[in-house]
Amino acid sequence: MKPKLSLICLILIILLCMTTIISMVNAKKFSTGIGIDDKLVWKCNVCKKSEMDATFDLWDDSGIFENISKGTKMRWEINNSEVNETHIKIEFSIWKWTNEVDWGTIDSNSTIVYLSNPKDYTEELNFSNYKSLVPFWFPTPVGEYMGGLNLYKWYDVDNRVLPTLNVEIGKNEISPGNPTKNIKIIAIYNDNGALNSYKLYIKDNVVILDISLDYLPWYVIPTLIILSVIFSLGIIFYIIRKRKRVINS
Repeated sequence: MKPKLSLICLILIILLCMTTIISMVNAKKFSTGIGIDDKLVWKCNVCKKSEMDATFDLWDDSGIFENISKGTKMRWEINNSEVNETHIKIEFSIWKWTNEVDWGTIDSNSTIVYLSNPKDYTEELNFSNYKSLVPFWFPTPVGEYMGGLNLYKWYDVDNRVLPTLNVEIGKNEISPGNPTKNIKIIAIYNDNGALNSYKLYIKDNVVILDISLDYLPWYVIPTLIILSVIFSLGIIFYIIRKRKRVINS
């Protein structure tokens, strides 16, 4: 009996350990991805206001899009971030869309709050309360967080290359007269959870609003320099070899 009892105890211990490990893996910890004093700047590359008016029943550039036009920029500065067992939160100041080089005074302050576990949302989520119809920021890891959400039929998460939120909304699906035609949005996020690229399309893949994060990470600049040097050296060597062939021939 004792060997059998020992074997049973060993099996129970193994099962208990496996259950603990699986629970630890499943209980993924999400974070803000950005910290206090971090600055985010977005640039508007395309803004066809007449098309926006026609698509959203006299759309006005209020909320996140206040004063937006082609070439303008918007800035966020993170004032506080908080992560606990129930929620993930950032508090930030906003400088609204402007062409000015000097940002001037803060326009407003805002807060974004998510549940720490995306699966704790009990109802299908849509972001129709956002003027952009998608958030400008998600907790990280972004792909895993978005993938864990119970999103409304408009939304499809694509994690194959970069965390991407594909949105397709039919005519009058937000409210009567909004939108007045079918629209599509492709929102791509970076590793810090910030909206990296935002494109709003109408029929025939016409882009009527295009926004991108306006920065180069510190590690990109040296990489670009190195690639430029390599490319230049390649051209030089090609020219030298070509001249030698001409001379030898």
